[in-house]
Amino acid sequence: MYDYKLRHAVHLDRRNIAQAHTDDFEISDRIFDALSMLNEGRYFFIENLDKHRTLWSQGALRDLGLPSEHIDNCHDYWKTRVHPDDLEAYTNDIDQIYDGSKHRHVMQYRVRNAAGDYILGRARGFRIDSDGNVPSLYVGELVNHSLAETVDAATGLGTQRTLINAIDACRRDRCETGLIAVRVRGTAKLNELYGAEAVDNMLAEYAGRMLSITRGRSRVFRSRNAQFVVLSNNLDHEAFEQLIQHLKEAVFAPVRIAGDTITPVCLVVPAFYEHLTNQTAAVLGELDRRIRTAGGLVPNDSLPIPEVERKSAIAERIDPLTGLYRPSEFMRRANEFLETRHNGAWCIATVDMGHMRLFNEWHGQAEGDRVLADVGTVLKDIENAAMGVAGYWGQDDFCVLIPFEHGTVHQIYSRVRQAVVKHDDGVGFWPSMGVYPIDSNEEITIDAQAKAMFTNRRAKNDFKERIAIFRPEEYEHEIAFHRTLTEFQYALSNGRITYYVQPQVDMETGEIIGAEALTRWIDKDGSLISPATFIPALEESGFVVTLDKYVWQGVASWLRERIDRGLRVVPISLNVSRVDILACDVAKHMGALAAQYNLPPELMRIEITETAYTGESEAVDKLTADQHTRGFSTYMDDFGTGQSTLAMLKNVNVDVIKLDRTFVPDNGDEGRSVQIVSSMLEMAQSLHLPVVIEGVETKEQANMLRQMGARYAQGFLYYRPMQVEDFEALLDGGGRN
Repeated sequence: MYDYKLRHAVHLDRRNIAQAHTDDFEISDRIFDALSMLNEGRYFFIENLDKHRTLWSQGALRDLGLPSEHIDNCHDYWKTRVHPDDLEAYTNDIDQIYDGSKHRHVMQYRVRNAAGDYILGRARGFRIDSDGNVPSLYVGELVNHSLAETVDAATGLGTQRTLINAIDACRRDRCETGLIAVRVRGTAKLNELYGAEAVDNMLAEYAGRMLSITRGRSRVFRSRNAQFVVLSNNLDHEAFEQLIQHLKEAVFAPVRIAGDTITPVCLVVPAFYEHLTNQTAAVLGELDRRIRTAGGLVPNDSLPIPEVERKSAIAERIDPLTGLYRPSEFMRRANEFLETRHNGAWCIATVDMGHMRLFNEWHGQAEGDRVLADVGTVLKDIENAAMGVAGYWGQDDFCVLIPFEHGTVHQIYSRVRQAVVKHDDGVGFWPSMGVYPIDSNEEITIDAQAKAMFTNRRAKNDFKERIAIFRPEEYEHEIAFHRTLTEFQYALSNGRITYYVQPQVDMETGEIIGAEALTRWIDKDGSLISPATFIPALEESGFVVTLDKYVWQGVASWLRERIDRGLRVVPISLNVSRVDILACDVAKHMGALAAQYNLPPELMRIEITETAYTGESEAVDKLTADQHTRGFSTYMDDFGTGQSTLAMLKNVNVDVIKLDRTFVPDNGDEGRSVQIVSSMLEMAQSLHLPVVIEGVETKEQANMLRQMGARYAQGFLYYRPMQVEDFEALLDGGGRN
């Protein structure tokens, strides 16, 4: 192996240093070259401390950008490479090696690589003193963490770096790629109970299970902490779905840890790409978003549910500070409690301390612990009185099973609040309570606690009551919200998010003079999902920016393709939401798209709603100014729907107004609508602003609008929103209605 590496290694430049190895470093070229090639990302060095001359392995030249493998006065040179924040500590430590007061050097610091970026390195070296006949040497290695750390020690799996390389390879091949993220929840608590070594052994068990299932078909990586990623690039969609099911069966099964059998909470989230083209960072970011979405309603610090009892306090899952049951034991005892009580109404209630972290900052951790202990005493009295079961969920969260009676719930809350007020009566520290009613025959699971905790979020904002009762419709809305986000990401990655176009016409000639791009979500059965069912969730979560950028790029690509084929194009209006304006530099992004696809800016126009103008006027003014600087036009969409007046037109820097469909005259209200539209048209004409009328559906409406001076329209009378292919046929056929 040594001979093979040496014959196939990059030729080493030995100019002017032929004798440096033998005379200065007491080592032959052959041995030094062999040591230099042992491991990627590990750089071997020898320094002659008498002559201040250093010899570096060839990898350091390539990865760190050293000027030569032979460097004089390396100590001074290295100071220019170490990060300024690490320089003082590095200098103090290495100076002791140079003056002989210290013989062993182990230090971690940041150093610039060949690209000029700082990477984390770990240096380890030893000083060998001279005996009078040979020089004093400093010998060691520098480990480049960005390259060397490729195998996880606990599980033997590839690390995040190898995962990135694997995804990059799939992206280059543009092949079908499936990714499955598996995250084990509650490992922080397990570390407290069993220790890090036991948790590592448990994770190794999970790794073994996944390898047994995927061996020969997929690869498994430990991407971070308690998260694994399974990557497959040779399975079709059906086989990938089967793999997901097998993985779920494996990770949801009980596992042994330090003699106990437990069932940790695990999340399994897939992502399948028919043609992987996204950047690796975007792929991993999407996977993380899906994990967060899937785990949004599961408490981060929830513990696994044990299947055996232990006999000590920790084994019984009793928290020593509060004296209350930990989550797993609470569930078991709460179900046992209800087995003997089949009458009456019961509930799971969560108690959350207000701003406990701030309390600890103000009063100290010891005082904060006393608050938690006092609350634990109050809740423990419930169990002592045979009224229910109390548990402690960690941090500042408690959970109780109590009768679902108005008086009982309020009495318990009052006693908890009194326990807190003894330490600080600030309203901000008042606890909140979320209440989830249950049936006495219902099995209590983590789901009940999650619903009570969800309800607690509403109680936190009610300073009058501070107690909230579960509302199914709110919870269903939350579930639907998260489901929409998950399904949107899946639809986006599988090409089911697209756009239709609705032409804009000259009412005098019928000619198509432009079009508006409208987002469409195609369901799995081929039907269209109404934008009203998903746009609000995307706007609330911020993912509307992802959606809009996707549509903008699709339109730009389509325009470029038409131009390259020598076919007719018309300007396309692109919708810009209020979130887009606040979250990203829209003008810069549009400019980048125009440059990327070599498009004249007049072909892409942005539409901003009137409500965005009135609500974010300063940001919108800046955007329109930037757009004009870059040559783009701006439309004010839905004009008349906000709280503005016609006078606002004097103060906005727009090029075209789109009059909202609600003002189009119809047979039932022609008088007032005609007056309003006429006034708007006159004002716009006086300011030399073209107007596009939206929602024109009948010939009578069109004739009436033309008599008032309107010229441009968009509506069902002319064209409905259509697929791009149908729009192309219109353009290629002349573009007349």
